[in-house]
Amino acid sequence: MILAGRQIDNPVVLAPLAGWTDSVFRRICKEFGVGLIYTEMASADALVRNRKRTLDICRFSPEERPIGVQLFGAEAETMAAAAKIVAELEPDFIDINFGCPAKKVVRRGGGSALMRDLQSIQSIGTAVVTATAIPVTAKLRAGWQETVVVEACQRLQDVGIAAVTIHPRTQKMGFKGQADWRLIADVKKAVSIPVIGNGDVNTAQDARRMLDETGCDLVMIGRAARGNPWIFKQVVEYLKDGVIIPPPSFEERLAMCIRHLEAQERFYGARVAVFNMRKHISYYLKGGEHVTQFREELFRQNDIFKVRASLLQFQQQHSTMLSVAESIESI
Repeated sequence: MILAGRQIDNPVVLAPLAGWTDSVFRRICKEFGVGLIYTEMASADALVRNRKRTLDICRFSPEERPIGVQLFGAEAETMAAAAKIVAELEPDFIDINFGCPAKKVVRRGGGSALMRDLQSIQSIGTAVVTATAIPVTAKLRAGWQETVVVEACQRLQDVGIAAVTIHPRTQKMGFKGQADWRLIADVKKAVSIPVIGNGDVNTAQDARRMLDETGCDLVMIGRAARGNPWIFKQVVEYLKDGVIIPPPSFEERLAMCIRHLEAQERFYGARVAVFNMRKHISYYLKGGEHVTQFREELFRQNDIFKVRASLLQFQQQHSTMLSVAESIESI
């Protein structure tokens, strides 16, 4: 489909996940067919204060396109200034975060705190759209406590927002309870701009059901992609041909984990990579046999060479055990 003049080849989107969706992980997900990518959210306040680390969050490689840079903040003027800074990187989209429920973001008046004030949402949308010629999208929750997302999206459409992503939980729900997909359908009926659905999409079948039940244009996946970039290929193939691709084997997950570690080292250097990867390793190994003790021992290591060696040894041990088991079964 075409989204604000940009070609989106596959109707599945990688959500912006703070601490997770860095350039390395985004490029891995791109290999598995994700159609649109968003960066981790970046603080508008930090950008206007010239914080290099925050600007680095917004950087991306050409192979990640189409890509949007997500910003959060509480003041229209600051958000507009940050959008101008980010526009120099020439992303395909700039996304405004009205949905993050994290306490540190909400305390600063950003993210889902803005769902309490539709006028502020409209003012921020106007300011960011006016600040740059790059298409602007927005990600919203259902509301703070009450559901206000339909009116919020109508106001954003009126000021020139090119698309909206809906996570149909209130701020108070956090990530608990069930996402109310009916709200995505309500927004889709109320606006003419593209609508991206988000929330509780854990399988290819979930993605198909969300598209069918809500009429949304694209499906966004976040938490289900942790340690599981294969989910994007599964969604793409299921939507295209109805083919259900089986989940990766534990051997495939281990191999990807090692590859991810090595890519992190090349991108960030050994010292940063070894700490960045701990959360990823936990998800790649999740559910495997004899993982708990191995993971505890692995995370005591601060030397990336030892971490890699341990993973390779664990991979070999697992392959050996699998071969023995298969031999026994064949007798």
